[in-house]
Amino acid sequence: MKKYIIPILLLILALGGCQSQSHDQVVLWHVMGGPLGKTLDSMVADFTRANPGKKIDPISMGSYTALSQKLMASVAAGNEPLLAQSYEAWTSQLLEKDAVKPFGDYIAEMGDTSYLSDFFPVMLAECSRNGKLTSMPFNKSVPVYYYNKDLFAKAGLDPEKFPATWDQFIAAAKKLTLDTNNDGTPEQWGTAFPTGAAWMFQCLVLQNGGEIFSPDGKKVVFDSPEGIEALQYLVDLIYKHKVAFLTTGFEHQNDFLSGRVAMIQSSSASLAYMALQNIPFNMGIAPLPMKKRRAVVLSGTNIIMFRKPQEELMARGWELVRWMMEPKNTARWSAETSYLPVRRSALNEKSLKEKFARYPGLESAYQQLNYAHPEPNEVVWNIGRSIMDEDGLQPALKGFKTPAEALHKATKKINQQQGVEGGTPWVMLIVLVVILALSSLGLVWKLRKPRMPVG
Repeated sequence: MKKYIIPILLLILALGGCQSQSHDQVVLWHVMGGPLGKTLDSMVADFTRANPGKKIDPISMGSYTALSQKLMASVAAGNEPLLAQSYEAWTSQLLEKDAVKPFGDYIAEMGDTSYLSDFFPVMLAECSRNGKLTSMPFNKSVPVYYYNKDLFAKAGLDPEKFPATWDQFIAAAKKLTLDTNNDGTPEQWGTAFPTGAAWMFQCLVLQNGGEIFSPDGKKVVFDSPEGIEALQYLVDLIYKHKVAFLTTGFEHQNDFLSGRVAMIQSSSASLAYMALQNIPFNMGIAPLPMKKRRAVVLSGTNIIMFRKPQEELMARGWELVRWMMEPKNTARWSAETSYLPVRRSALNEKSLKEKFARYPGLESAYQQLNYAHPEPNEVVWNIGRSIMDEDGLQPALKGFKTPAEALHKATKKINQQQGVEGGTPWVMLIVLVVILALSSLGLVWKLRKPRMPVG
């Protein structure tokens, strides 16, 4: 019972925060903030101007955590929006509840068998279940390396040639790490990365020939010899080669921009943040180094549509999504937000060509889509990714456990969750019924604390 207390409380809060959804309006729940949100709002406004009478209401949920909680709660309450951003592990859970209207239904009605051929295959693979397209790609990104070309030149490295292999990366990091006063603490580091290195680790496992899940998706297998070697590689950067240090959050980006760190791995979408800074050096962008093969993990959410009784409303939702997927529009989205375009022909659009010219190396980094792998979509990955990070990666990166010990513990813990995460425990179902009954009487609102005004 105790393990259900937190989920139950989250459901209460989420249900209380769900807004009543209009039955004749396309509502889109998203988490795009700042300049990203401005671009989304601007594009939605352009769609509305081109389609009078078809109003779209984009509503920001503030964070992915809030979005996830409210999506699951809204489905339980029968109060879901029409469209929403969703990670594929969330989508898998919603598909189990038959809450999602597959976009493949509309594409089949188009009768254009060539429509999907322009989309990047890895994106379609991530958005599909059993050969049917259930979602559409939206704010997608791949990891890239940002590096200081000036520091490369000073270290005698070719600033136009980023390390292509793990071994080359270690060699370059050693040359870029400087302890000029010999006090044991470098003033300049080869690299740095956050303690929450789940995305980085997934890429390394794949590059080393390993996998995150078994082929049947029934268990995680990242504690394989390939996975252990991948984590050992990160540990060695810190403790053996002494060319890296751990950070929290996005501190590694700030250390890079200040010139303290020469190379950092981050999202291709991080360029939107980088571009706003006054960078005091020549910055390069490059694909990730390889070990046994080239591999990266595609990240970011997709767009899903919830089933509604109004067919006309769902058709309008598909019309917006299809408009967003047009080459010129996905190119604009990419150029202004630094997320990836979802169609290959978008790479030839003027807006992206101009961006590639401004940031040499960006186009080659985008080419990683040719060997990218989808993010796992198993329902257990909703919590499995956090377990991998907190129980598998952090203890090893902080020197508390060996990579083998930490990864074995994490995989065992995740695999124990398999077969449980797909359903809702009976205790939670009972609580949901009670909450919904109280909500209908207006009692929940009286029990909630007043909200502080925002902004």
